[in-house]
Amino acid sequence: MSAVDLIRGITKLAGFDQIEVPGATGYLDTNYSGKGNAAAAALDDYDLVLVHVEAPDEAGHLGSIQEKKLAIERVDEQVVGPILEKLQSFDEWKIMVVPDHPTPIRTRTHTSEPPPFCIAGTGVQPVQSKPFSEENAARGDLQIKPGHELLEYFLRA
Repeated sequence: MSAVDLIRGITKLAGFDQIEVPGATGYLDTNYSGKGNAAAAALDDYDLVLVHVEAPDEAGHLGSIQEKKLAIERVDEQVVGPILEKLQSFDEWKIMVVPDHPTPIRTRTHTSEPPPFCIAGTGVQPVQSKPFSEENAARGDLQIKPGHELLEYFLRA
């Protein structure tokens, strides 16, 4: 689910059903909890659910550290939280949280560095003992290049 036309088009071409979320804007004011709750509910019918939230990217383009921090906190609490809660009701589950690309505050534009990602779930073993952060991810030895191989890595993890 996404309010961004490009992402909607890519997922449609990939065969994903489109789930409409009222108030999903593709901007800072998007309906975070609506996306999280819709994704959690969709797990009753789908083995794989993709949720795209554009807000952290938009905050990066604005150069606003406060808005980016708030957007990430909202994604964590209102999107990832309900999904993670629902996933734990299944015998086996996995979740991956990843930006589609970095948009650093300092540059206010997309960069080509590999984005950090976090995978958790049944049978997923940690690859480092440090807390998850962009800095620790960049210093780690697990980077998936080219990026299109990340989904395959996730499905096998």
